Amino acid sequence: MDAESRVKWRLSGMMALVYSVQGAFWPLLSIHLVDLGISERGRGWIFATMALASFAMPLGAGQLVDRLMPTQRFISWTFGAGTFLLGLMAWGVSSHVGWLFGLFLGYWLIMAPNYSLSNSITFRHLTHPDRDFGQIRLWGTVSWMAIGWVVSAVMFWSGSKVGRGAGEAFWIAAGLSAITALYCRTLPDTPPITTVGRRTSSLRDVTELVRAPAMPVYLFLAFGVSLTTPFVYQVMPNYLRNLGMDRAWVSTAMSLGQWPEVLMLAALPWLIARVGYRLTLGLGIAAYAVRFATLAFDPPLWLATAGIPLHGVGVACFTVGGQVYVNQRASNDRRASAQSINTVLTSGLGSLLGCLLAGEVVGAYPNQFGMIFLVPCAINAGLLLILLVMFRPDPKAVAPEPAPLIAVRPARAAIARPVQG
Repeated sequence: MDAESRVKWRLSGMMALVYSVQGAFWPLLSIHLVDLGISERGRGWIFATMALASFAMPLGAGQLVDRLMPTQRFISWTFGAGTFLLGLMAWGVSSHVGWLFGLFLGYWLIMAPNYSLSNSITFRHLTHPDRDFGQIRLWGTVSWMAIGWVVSAVMFWSGSKVGRGAGEAFWIAAGLSAITALYCRTLPDTPPITTVGRRTSSLRDVTELVRAPAMPVYLFLAFGVSLTTPFVYQVMPNYLRNLGMDRAWVSTAMSLGQWPEVLMLAALPWLIARVGYRLTLGLGIAAYAVRFATLAFDPPLWLATAGIPLHGVGVACFTVGGQVYVNQRASNDRRASAQSINTVLTSGLGSLLGCLLAGEVVGAYPNQFGMIFLVPCAINAGLLLILLVMFRPDPKAVAPEPAPLIAVRPARAAIARPVQG
């Protein structure tokens, strides 16, 4: 195995661990909060803590690692601190909405930057980032899916009961967080990029990114899509329970979206090279719109579950495809900051407003799930129309080299050398 392959495997391992931590508890958070007696509005604010932190922290963290601190060291420290807070949540130190809001806000203030930084560290260590990033990132999806099965099995065998929360999921997340903190210390060194005369501010980074052709339209679309994604984890788990699904298997059911996401991520370089960024992003938005449309007609449990994979198509084509597009448009010494700007607008401001929107819509239409899911369906349909009419990527945003369409062997070879990303 050559040096480049070893780096890809190490980055793949990082992606797997980073996403497994959130994947252990996030799909069950809504059920956990309902068990604790938290109201619809309270759940909306607790879900919004990730968005609040994503709005406040990533730009500063991006500037920090772009200028002062090795990225892998920053990620290791934050996962170490996150382990302690996840342990407190698992222990069940409080069921009061105010205390839970504070705990989750503290956790995400520490952890939120790591998703954009894991992207930037991966882009730094790949020779062909536009071609290879999707095949590295897919291991985050694989681990999210796998850990969902593990959590379901643990809850099933432990006899998890209604009213006791989902503490098992938080204990598993805490253990994975500790492993991630240690693993990140072994990643390839990723020091700040020193550029002579580099004295620009984060405001300058924002200005230059927004001025890039087609970027304002993309950022608007990304913001709009992020308004609707909170409906997936904030509303869907309790909807599935309402249709009759056992609470222990909700995490496994939610992981069904990761199967097509893995396939689409492996095929992402091929897709972008063949049809371009415009149609790739459009496919992602269309998948979100169709997914919510199926739920808006109050389907039976089997159909509601069968439609979950469309969410994975949306994540791969729009969310990850958009990250690749942003990386393509940013200069080498501003890529961490560029990914952070994207995170602020999507996981930050957009998701914050989306969490609050979901909470208010659920409160306005209690148990009327058709009306609830009609809202994100309409938003995504409007965004798809805007993309088709207004989004024209700059010719400088060159598509990645075509890669083999999925073939398991090439995909594994490309991923064989992890570095975190």
